[in-house]
Amino acid sequence: MRLPLSGWLLRVGRGSEGRPALEVHSGAGLIDVSVVSTLCVSPLRGGRYGGRAGTHWTLAWGQLPPGADVVEACFGGWRRSRCVQALTVADAFWVAEVGGRFRSVRCSAGAGRATTRVVRESRPRTR
Repeated sequence: MRLPLSGWLLRVGRGSEGRPALEVHSGAGLIDVSVVSTLCVSPLRGGRYGGRAGTHWTLAWGQLPPGADVVEACFGGWRRSRCVQALTVADAFWVAEVGGRFRSVRCSAGAGRATTRVVRESRPRTR
């Protein structure tokens, strides 16, 4: 699945013991691999922002905690915020993408809550 604003690619695969896995790819390459786990699940895996010439975007992704099927992601900025319902991926992960540049993301999924600072997208590798 290619994300519309950032162009990032999400790939679903299988990890050990056949568990669902999510690969997150940016223009710079593989950013994260998450394999479903029932041990110490943090609903929020990461957040990035990027864009060029007025077309900024911010995204976040994570794993659905047991018993949760909806994630609300709230992106916070200097003077504004934006909350959206995340898209569920493979019934085990989630991703949320919004237009604009934000500094942090807070997600709520069932009883799970997490907040992280959003960092700049890595630059594409050149050869």
